[in-house]
Amino acid sequence: MPEPALGVFGSGRLGRAVQRTASAEGHAVHVYDPRRPDQWGDVPVPDVLVDCSAPAVVAQAAGLGLSLGVPVVECVSALEDDQLRLFDDLSAKAPVVLAPNLSLGNYLQTRALACVADVVTTMERAGITGAVPEAAVLERHPATKVHRPSTTASRLAREWLRYTGRPAADVASLRCGPAVSDHEVRLSWPEQTLTVTHEVSSLDAAAAGAVGAASWSVGRAPGLYPLHSVFDDLLATMARATADGREEQP
Repeated sequence: MPEPALGVFGSGRLGRAVQRTASAEGHAVHVYDPRRPDQWGDVPVPDVLVDCSAPAVVAQAAGLGLSLGVPVVECVSALEDDQLRLFDDLSAKAPVVLAPNLSLGNYLQTRALACVADVVTTMERAGITGAVPEAAVLERHPATKVHRPSTTASRLAREWLRYTGRPAADVASLRCGPAVSDHEVRLSWPEQTLTVTHEVSSLDAAAAGAVGAASWSVGRAPGLYPLHSVFDDLLATMARATADGREEQP
């Protein structure tokens, strides 16, 4: 069975990385230039649309996904509520994956944070005073990124609050250094500190997540799917396949 054809909306750094990764994995790739809507009709209809554009043109991406009638992987971060509502409407007719951070590392960082939170809140419920640490989030992006704090940093802080009932003491931003990003969750007790850090040095990490989410979305029921729930499902599928393989061995 051939790999699904990907439509890539946007030709910036992420869009080019998605094109490279998808092509290397055997996907046909069709590019939609947000600046040339007059040419969209000449582009072959893909099986799924990956929006790698910018907040200013995200409404165009949602409209294109609706007109094509295909799943959409929405990779643009820092969207306002009215922009997110566009995808609420679209998800009534097609699968929409919301993926402001596409990397496997961010998924693992979030799972690690949940694991820590489960341990310390269990200890607190057992009567151990001071078990839950003070949390702070630090994110670094290059100076070209205007939005702060990043969507990923804000989500990490919200996850800690959801897991523990304790807000993060601070969510801090740096705008300096090399391209892409770093995100650190710092958990501090009076006598020790634990940091959970994720550093990204190449957009290829995000591109791999985008292509994986795009393939997953084809054939799914209409609905709104957070990327981490997609990763959860992919992981569960891998676990079942591994278990079945063990059972079939003589």
